[in-house]
This record gives sequence, C-alpha cells and structure tokens, in this order.
Amino acid sequence: MRPALRRLFGVAFVGAAIAAVGFGVKYKLDRPAAAEEPGTPTARVSATDPVRVEVVKPGIGGIRRETTQPGSLEPMESADLFAKVSGFLLEQSVDIGSRVARGQVLAKIAIPEYESALVKAAAEADRAQSGVRQAEARIAAAEAEARSATVNIALAKSTLKSRSSYRSFREKQYARLKELNAQQAIEARVVDESLDQLAAATEAEVAAREGIGAAEEKVGAAKAHIDLAKADLEFAKASVRVAAAERERAQVLVDYATIRSPYDGVVTRRSFSRGDFLRSADTGGERVPMLSVERTDMMRVVVLVPDRDVPYVDVGDIAEVDIDALPGLPIRAAISRSAQSEDTSTRTMRTEIDIPNPDGRLRRGMYGRVRLTLQEANPNSFTVPSSAIDGKREGGRGSVRVARGGIAVRVPVVLGPDNGVQVEILSGLKADDAVIVRANGPLEDGAAAVAGGP
Repeated sequence: MRPALRRLFGVAFVGAAIAAVGFGVKYKLDRPAAAEEPGTPTARVSATDPVRVEVVKPGIGGIRRETTQPGSLEPMESADLFAKVSGFLLEQSVDIGSRVARGQVLAKIAIPEYESALVKAAAEADRAQSGVRQAEARIAAAEAEARSATVNIALAKSTLKSRSSYRSFREKQYARLKELNAQQAIEARVVDESLDQLAAATEAEVAAREGIGAAEEKVGAAKAHIDLAKADLEFAKASVRVAAAERERAQVLVDYATIRSPYDGVVTRRSFSRGDFLRSADTGGERVPMLSVERTDMMRVVVLVPDRDVPYVDVGDIAEVDIDALPGLPIRAAISRSAQSEDTSTRTMRTEIDIPNPDGRLRRGMYGRVRLTLQEANPNSFTVPSSAIDGKREGGRGSVRVARGGIAVRVPVVLGPDNGVQVEILSGLKADDAVIVRANGPLEDGAAAVAGGP
C-alpha cells in the first residue's frame, strides 16, 4: 500500500477511536446510576435519587412490663418439734408421710418425776385454799364478836340510865328525910338508912358507867380481831396464788411431755423411735427435732425479683407459675407479699405467691418459672421495633426516623420499656407516622425516601 494511503487509514482509525470514547463518556453521564446489590460494601446511592426504605406503622398501646424468674415452692407453715423435757419416748403414733390434724397427739415422753411434782403442787394448792376458808371463818367470828360488843354497849348505856335515875331518886328521898329529921318528925335511924341507900345507888351508877367503857373496849378488840383475820385471809389468798402458779408450772412441764401438731399438715421428718431417750432442747448440745410437720393445704412460691423490676412489684400483680415437675399444669395466682427490701448480696427482693394445694400435689422444693405481670400496657403509648431507634439512648430519650411526604425526618421521642424486640414510645410519634426501620443506603435527615423495602 502506498504510504499516503496508509496515513489516511491511520488518521481515520484514530478519529473513529476518539469518537467511540466520546460517545461512551456521554452515554455514561446521561444514563442514571444503577443501584448495586443491597448489603454489599460497594453499594452507593446517588445524592439526587430517593433512598428506598422499609417502614412500619407504630403499634397502638405500650409494652406490658413482665419478668420471668425461677421460683421454688415452700410450705405455708412448717415447724420442727423438739422435746422441752428430758425423758424416754413412750409413744409415737405417726411416721413420715402421716397426715395430721391440728392439736393431734403425735408422741408422748415418760416423765414420772414431773408428774409427781404436779401431784404435790395440786395438794399444796388445796391446802392453801383451806387456809383461805379458815381465815374467812375467823373474820366471821370476829365480826360476830364485834356485833355482840356493840349490843353490850347499848345495854350498858341503858343500865347506866336506870342507875342514874335510881340514884337521883335516892338523893331526893334522902334530902326529904333529912329535912323531916331536922323537924324531929322522924328518927335519925331512918335518915341513916336512906343515906346508905343513896350510896349504894351511886356505886351502881358508877358500875354501869364502867360497864359502858368495858363494852366499848370489847368492840375495839373485836375490830382488831377482824383486821387480823382479814390480814390472815390476804396471806392465805397469796399462798393460794403461789400454790396455783407452782401447780401451773408443774402442769406445763407435764404438758411438754405430750407433742401435738400445731396445724393440719403432714409429717416430713422423724428422728427417734419409741424407747429412745430424748434430751431437752434447751440443755445444750446438738438440737435434733423429734418430728417435723408442714402445712401443705396452702403453698407459697418464692421468687427473687431482680433490682430493675423491684419498683414495679405490687401485691395483687398477676403471676403465672409453671412447675417443672407438673408440666401442662399452669397456675395463675397473684402476688401475696414482698419483702419491701432488697438483699444487698444478690440485689433481689423476696416475693411470695400463695397457691392453694388441696390435693397435695405441690411439694416443698419443687421449682419452675414464674412470669410476673408487673405493669399493664399504657394505651396512650406506641410501640416500634427496637431496631428503629436511631442513635444513642440517653436519659430515657432517643430518636426515630420517619418518612413524611417522601422526606426522611429525624423525630426526638421519649422512650419507655424495651423488651429487646419492641420499644415503647411514650411521646413524639403520631399514629399515622411511617417509621423507618431499614434503608438501602445512607439516609441523612431531610433526604428523599421512598417506601418499598431495601
């Protein structure tokens, strides 16, 4: 080929190549950028194109606060029965598993020395009561003596009155006879006789007056006897009280020898057999109960509520109990009581739930799971997926992104409980908001967004 012709073909080839490159560049610029596969590290979205997002509507109502914790069964009441007195086990009518009633005699201990002491104390009490009766009799006798002396005072006063009248009569008669003797109308002998009679009447009056004093002294003595008898009565009554207390003490010791059930229940432990020697529980050494009794008609489920849920525990909150040993037997009850204080070593609060156990299927030591409903859902709140919360949560506040009018908007919200799947929104959202939970690329506040999934 001629050189000129080769140069012409070379220029044409270069021009065609340049034109092809230019056309390719123009095509690339004019064609919209295609989104790469989501989830790949190189996925990009044009700043001018809307981001595809997945949205959900807020759920109406808040989150019910619940906690599920292990729980164990305990009897409503249980008692270890010890011997209060030392002696030989005389009788024992029950064994482990025996159903017992309140007040039922379970065992008896032989204590002859205490029984003898009771007989003696009873005799002392009877003797003291006899002393009371004797003192009461002495009081009655002294009071009768006082009444008799009082009557004698009245009699002595009456006698004194009679003697005084007679003496006055003799004085007047003596005066008349003396005057007649002065007129020599009667002999002096008659006057002397009248004087003797006057003297006798005067002495009789004096004796009557002294009789009054003697009667009054007898009344005083009788009153002193009454006071003494009353003091004896008080002493006798005190002796009765002492004797009664001693008898009661002896009776208590004898009663200790009879072991009774404190309530309806079942015997869960037996430590001795008939004929064994039992030591009193207060004598020191190892304390071993004779028997153990549990009340099983009502059981209590013990739950240790963690610190975060403690403020929400209230008596009456609903509890659902599933016992591992009794599958398919869910139990629904309510919180009966709580300690109102946390254990500082575990940061938990003891909470108890009473459960009726009429058939005795629930046993001490069984365990399972307890779901406590601590707070009902707030009907005025919303719920959104936990993944919808954008950014950090501080002080119970955060933010979510919503699509409003094709624009992504960051909305501040007040947060409630979060169960790991959903979070409660107390305020900041509206019922018709489209909450963004996922986007196919970077999503800035104010960016264009179109619903439809990533």
